[in-house]
Amino acid sequence: MMKKVLNYLLVILILLVIPITTITAKEKTLGEWKTELNKVEKKLEATNSKKVQTQKDIEETNKKINSIYSQMEKINKDIEDKTKESEQLEKDIKKKNEETKSLMRYYQVSSSGSAMLEYIMGSESLTDLIYRLSITEQISNYNKKVIDDMNNMIKENDKIKESLASKKTELASLQSDLNTQVAKLNETKSSLDEEGHSQAESIKEMKATISYLQSKKCKDSETQTACLNRLARASGSSSGGYLPPGTTFYRPTASGRISSEYGWRTLYGKPNLHGAIDISTPTGTTVYSVAPGYVAKTIRSNRGGGNQIIIHHLINGKYYTSYYCHLSTISVSIGQTVTKDTIIGKSGNTGNSTGPHLHLGLASGRWYADYYSYYGNDGFMGHSFNPRNVIVFPALGSSYSNR
Repeated sequence: MMKKVLNYLLVILILLVIPITTITAKEKTLGEWKTELNKVEKKLEATNSKKVQTQKDIEETNKKINSIYSQMEKINKDIEDKTKESEQLEKDIKKKNEETKSLMRYYQVSSSGSAMLEYIMGSESLTDLIYRLSITEQISNYNKKVIDDMNNMIKENDKIKESLASKKTELASLQSDLNTQVAKLNETKSSLDEEGHSQAESIKEMKATISYLQSKKCKDSETQTACLNRLARASGSSSGGYLPPGTTFYRPTASGRISSEYGWRTLYGKPNLHGAIDISTPTGTTVYSVAPGYVAKTIRSNRGGGNQIIIHHLINGKYYTSYYCHLSTISVSIGQTVTKDTIIGKSGNTGNSTGPHLHLGLASGRWYADYYSYYGNDGFMGHSFNPRNVIVFPALGSSYSNR
């Protein structure tokens, strides 16, 4: 027993002696971000080329589908014509049968004698007799041949209709396959649209950040952190860096009601991650930064997230990003240092919003520094986490009245 205790103590001692480190991706320098920008621009070119080709494939496949529609309409018309033709032939056969019966009845033996026999026996010579016999036989044979021909035509029509029906089935199968292809191509195009939009947004934001850092005289050999820290020290920063350190997060408003949770939901028929907590508040409610930090970006828009603010934080030695959407006003600017008590704006209902509220998102790492896209595993959504993990909020539908 004592040996086991000693072993446990030894393990604990080793764990205390060996430092626990967090492995993080190496931050890119300004020069590396320029290279990355060039790569993303080339990717966007390739994506746009794929979109063009996919659209051509969709149009070509739709042409084939339309051609099949035309062929099937013609087949339906041919089947209809052959059916009518057969119906008319059946009527003609019936009529011809009646004519033959009437003819034969005329020549049949009646109660007063045989009309046919009288006709035949009325011949004046052997030649006339043979002629009269042949006439009656020819009339009968002719009618029989006409009926046989018409029956053969009906059989041929049935074969044609069967062949047309088989062709129609083949075309319907091909049409179904082509419709499936179009559906897949549209999915591909939709995916390429999202990919292209994300790449275009990344390019736009990378260019903006690179331009901002160049305006601050950052060097290509410097990372954004190194450059901003150097500038902060030069301006006499008390923390020794551009990001003021913090130890915890706070609620972004002094009051509010939790109206929507972080998590997956169905939107426009597709699974969608709501990467934030929604706080219902009257328009004009004061919004604070959730922790000390650095304003990385502000966006003024009447679409999407409306008026937005993105702030970087350094909490217990780790980088984070807070994201505020649908603001009615913005009170801070890029590059500004904030505290937890800094008023960054007022809540509102701007952009795609269903009512006055604050959309609060949190993510690990620094959006617009460590990564630039919004969607994807390598974007903000891929780094996002439930704000409840670091901020105490009441249950869904409940309200709070302090920070």
